[in-house]
Amino acid sequence: MMFNLARRTRNVSGSLSVDIASRSYFNKGKILCSIGTLRKRSSGKVMAVVLVLILSVLSIEAASAGGSCTPPHRFPNPSLLNALQRGVNLPDWDHSDRSQRPGAMALKALRAQGLTHIRLLLNNNRLSDASSSVYLNEIYDELISLISMGYVVSLDLHADDAVSKKFAEGYEIGFLYLQSIWKKVALMAQVLDSEKVALELLNEPNIGQEDWMRAADGLIDTIRQIAPQHTIIVGPSGPQRHETLSGMQPFEDPNIVYAIHYYDPFLFTHQGATWGRETDPLRVMRGLPFPASLRDARIVKILAELDTKEQFEAATAIRKSLDRDWNEDTLREAFDIMAGWAKTYSRPVIINEFGVLDFVVDRQSRLNWLENVNRLARKRCLGWTHWDFQQGFGLIDRKTRLPDAGIMRALRDAD
Repeated sequence: MMFNLARRTRNVSGSLSVDIASRSYFNKGKILCSIGTLRKRSSGKVMAVVLVLILSVLSIEAASAGGSCTPPHRFPNPSLLNALQRGVNLPDWDHSDRSQRPGAMALKALRAQGLTHIRLLLNNNRLSDASSSVYLNEIYDELISLISMGYVVSLDLHADDAVSKKFAEGYEIGFLYLQSIWKKVALMAQVLDSEKVALELLNEPNIGQEDWMRAADGLIDTIRQIAPQHTIIVGPSGPQRHETLSGMQPFEDPNIVYAIHYYDPFLFTHQGATWGRETDPLRVMRGLPFPASLRDARIVKILAELDTKEQFEAATAIRKSLDRDWNEDTLREAFDIMAGWAKTYSRPVIINEFGVLDFVVDRQSRLNWLENVNRLARKRCLGWTHWDFQQGFGLIDRKTRLPDAGIMRALRDAD
């Protein structure tokens, strides 16, 4: 692999570059202790850059101390685990149109408001082609940028259907495909502080649970030969639901975080979605409130309109979903399952995706749901990572390109 650690250079305010010749540490108490050399380019001040980096590290430590959550288990990487308590997903950081990439100002504003974790989505195709070294350099640059802002970063292999197609050809073909990717990523990540970077094996694996557990076990062994101290994040197969987690046995490796995705009730969080089949009933659902029940006047009106338009599949789906009212009490069961599993096996669980599509939902209902999920998670020491950043599920105001004040209030520390 042609990833060149000695060559990595990043400009700081146009006046300095950072040569990273060995390991890149942003450790509390030993700032930049092995980061290589800070080299003056023109009239820039070395101390100014060092001060910025020191303040970034101190800010994440202070936030971690203030929002500390002691889980019912001992974990080998407590600093990173604490930072995973509050985060946001970052799709499109590598968008070909740079104007569509997340802005540094918004990222810094989120950090100032207490978010400590970025889930950085990685493209499997770019990591498996002949020019993967170019992409690895881009990932490395982004990691350094986010760490310098004070974030902990998890590298999430957010693959398309190439993975499931490989496994359909044969288990070994699928496993070797993933293994080749993770060898490259682990070699790049192992030079970075294990308290700042985690490795997530695969987003929503479209593989049978038994095959996925077998593959994950092999990938953990592969990564451990390269990056023995880095925390690994693993979720169950499919949409990473809590029901599947409840039947899982944890891996022997203690330095693993288990990740769940939470979007219940799905009809509420995904109403108005346009990316499914043309006849997907979600396309015609709009204005579904939260909390809600079949007795709710708004639901009665929505169902009547759907029946009038002969949208019977959508109406039936809503009635079935509302067999149980949508409210915080009905959400609680899932969070109790997650917390119960974590306690039973003394393993940490995080909610690595949750959010509400904003296409047709009323704003207050969206905020109600986010506040409920935040409260249920934080009371159980379940970290969370909001989906997503600035797209349909985003927490960035499209007008100001800064964090949405209402969403940030909903995601503040639980009562």
